[in-house]
Amino acid sequence: MDEFAGRSSEREPEPPDGSVAEALRAAVERTMRSTAGSAASTRERATELVDEVVRRGRDARDVLARRGQEAGAGLARRGQEATGEVSKRIEALETRLAELERTLAPDADETPPPAGGQGGAEAESKPKAEG
Repeated sequence: MDEFAGRSSEREPEPPDGSVAEALRAAVERTMRSTAGSAASTRERATELVDEVVRRGRDARDVLARRGQEAGAGLARRGQEATGEVSKRIEALETRLAELERTLAPDADETPPPAGGQGGAEAESKPKAEG
């Protein structure tokens, strides 16, 4: 408190006109001079806080970028697995379809229906008109 005690003895004299505005201005100037040291430390602390926020922001960005890359790799892997599974299922369906076609195909001994839609059941369902 000794440093402030010395300042109190250095009071500026009252302005000759005794105006309130001049007294207020002098008080503000004294306050500013007495808090100049704390303002510098406040500025340093604010700078440290901003640096800390920037550092944490960069760390968060790096973590998010890494997680994004891992998620993308996982999705690509799952996509490849799904494609392989779909391919296997399609092959199984093709095999079953071929078996069904062989089972339902006309015997080789029977005469296949004529091409072009003439003869067979179609010819019987549409008789020609005489005349």
